[in-house]
Amino acid sequence: MKPLKGRTSIARQIFALMLLTGLVCFVAFETVSFVGLYEVQTHALENGREMGLSAAGFAESVADEQAKKRFSLLAREKALHIDAEMARLKEDTELLAREMTHILTHRELYRPRRLPIGGEVPIASGEPYLFFLRSLRESEGVAAVLPEVDIAANTADMLSLWVDCYDNGHEMTCFYVSEQGYLISADLMPDGKEYVDFHEEWFSAGFDPRQRPWYKEVKETGKTVFTDLYVGIEGYLAISCVAPYYDEQGFAGMAGMANNVVSLYRQIEESGLGEETRVNFILNRNGEIILSSKKNGMLAASDHPVDLRRSAKRELAAVAKKMVRGQSGVSLVTLDDNEYYLAYAPVEYVGWSFGTLIDRDLVVQPAQEAREHLLSRAADFSASLQEFFWEDLLRTAAMLAVLLALLFFASRRLSRRFSRPILMLSDGVREIAGGNLDKKLDIRTGDEIEHLAVCFNDMTGELKTYMENLARATAERERVQAELSIAAAIQAGMLPKEFPNHGAFDIYATMHPARNVGGDFYDFYMLDENHLAVTIADVSGKGVGAAIFMSRSMTILKNFAVMMQKPDDLAGVMSCANNQLCQGNEENMFVTVFMGLLDTATGKFIYVSGGHNPPLLRHGETGICEYLPLADSCMLGMMEDIPFVNRQLTLKPGDMLFLYTDGVTEAMNSEQDLFREGRLKEVLEAEPREAAAEEALSAVAAAVRNHAGDTEQSDDITMLGLKYLAKS
Repeated sequence: MKPLKGRTSIARQIFALMLLTGLVCFVAFETVSFVGLYEVQTHALENGREMGLSAAGFAESVADEQAKKRFSLLAREKALHIDAEMARLKEDTELLAREMTHILTHRELYRPRRLPIGGEVPIASGEPYLFFLRSLRESEGVAAVLPEVDIAANTADMLSLWVDCYDNGHEMTCFYVSEQGYLISADLMPDGKEYVDFHEEWFSAGFDPRQRPWYKEVKETGKTVFTDLYVGIEGYLAISCVAPYYDEQGFAGMAGMANNVVSLYRQIEESGLGEETRVNFILNRNGEIILSSKKNGMLAASDHPVDLRRSAKRELAAVAKKMVRGQSGVSLVTLDDNEYYLAYAPVEYVGWSFGTLIDRDLVVQPAQEAREHLLSRAADFSASLQEFFWEDLLRTAAMLAVLLALLFFASRRLSRRFSRPILMLSDGVREIAGGNLDKKLDIRTGDEIEHLAVCFNDMTGELKTYMENLARATAERERVQAELSIAAAIQAGMLPKEFPNHGAFDIYATMHPARNVGGDFYDFYMLDENHLAVTIADVSGKGVGAAIFMSRSMTILKNFAVMMQKPDDLAGVMSCANNQLCQGNEENMFVTVFMGLLDTATGKFIYVSGGHNPPLLRHGETGICEYLPLADSCMLGMMEDIPFVNRQLTLKPGDMLFLYTDGVTEAMNSEQDLFREGRLKEVLEAEPREAAAEEALSAVAAAVRNHAGDTEQSDDITMLGLKYLAKS
């Protein structure tokens, strides 16, 4: 290794730096330790008690805040659970309504079906049945509605499915109320009842759900509605959700689900907080307790509920107002000379609010016990701290002397160890930089410097390999570019470049690939002296693969066109070409095609589309453009034996057809805005009516370039213009 001037200065600087740093750190550490320990020893006794009091107060405050958060989360969880049940009830009801609407608006899809009639035969729990209101029976209108009833009975499967979704013992009803005066229902009875009870009130003149306020509201608003709590004919406290359904004439009735609120009672009883919880309850929109786990007292549910917002307990009344307004939170209230936390959260679907009450003393009791313990521990700590101070001072002084000696020798050794491999690395890098890529650094320090040397060795090997690969890649890229240029020339040579000067028509076409080679193509040729065939197509994908599939598609289409038996069987040409392209198409490529045949003598134009963009027809008399109507069709190469449909029109002198690929309408600018069909139509309509096909295509090409600006072309752009002049 060649000696360098000033090489030993690195070791000296490292040695001096480490020794000085160690001395400064030791002196600073000892000074801070001594002063700190002395101050701690001096103030420990007087601050110990204050620390204990502060920690205890903090613990009590934290316990208080944590309790509030805990109870607030509990209230929200319970409210969200109840809210979720209401949301589920609403979704289920709307699904039932949509099912009936679909049946009544698509009656031809369903067969008549008969259901057992409630009250005439026993109806098992969960079994769908039919019920006629007394008004309908007395008016002898049952026979008139039976055709509709037999079709509507197809909802029985949905009703059976829905009642089966609920747990055993859950009492509920899924039902339809028709505007015609009949009901279709499935009742889930409680445990112990196998059959539905049909009460006498059902058969009275006063029993007509259509007269209920909630039915009228659904009919008027067309919205899903939740009813208030009510006691149904079955005798249980319930809440219902109802939604409208329709037939071809409009509103036809209402679907609904009525649920027993016993499940809500179960939720209230299950507090989730163990024995700490005192009361859980639900408040309605009127500030009245409708459900409660408390059996008596101010927060118990009763047959004659009172508005808690008018309570003499001002704190409780204030919380009740917040609950009715749909707010959530935790408040401290006083009841029976005790303080309680009251956590509350809204049940949004039905406008209720859930509340839970907890005794505050049960929450802060652990914090008070912790306070006494902290005060005792603080006194013990102060006494032991003074003894520790003097012992630590002696140990620190002895340790300082030993560490100073070790620091001196360690600094000298480490400075040499650090400087030597750095200088070796510097010499090796200089040689590598001179061009010797075969140079290998041999540094074995077991640390980052050795890793750096290994990285330099790897870098020289990779750099050498990279330079060799770069030379090969450059040669390969030049070869591929040359082949692509040849392919582009071959592809361009396949497209017609001579545009005939025919007295009956004027034709012009262009194709600009997005890459060297593209997948678009156009073609035109005379089948005989009076019939001109034109084709424009767009192959899926781009590049060489698309170009090869393009040449195959172009050849097959032209071959079948020349060989077609009838002069206007373009649909047959497309069908045969599609079957041919499907064979051996392992890459699943496809092509969209528009093909037309012009009778130059009459102006009759027959055309067929294979999933291609609709061409524009510009009328010679008005200059107005319109898109040709196309039959529904599929791209070629996707599936064999696909039918295609011929369409035709008669061109008048001066009419021009504009055929294009989606590279025109989907040309994109820097703001990701497409050129679109509407803009294409505007450009063509702006051209003079006497303009030739070439002029029209040039105007469109200029408009596309102006729209795209500097944005790179992302798709092939192909256009063909055919202007009918007159009879030849």
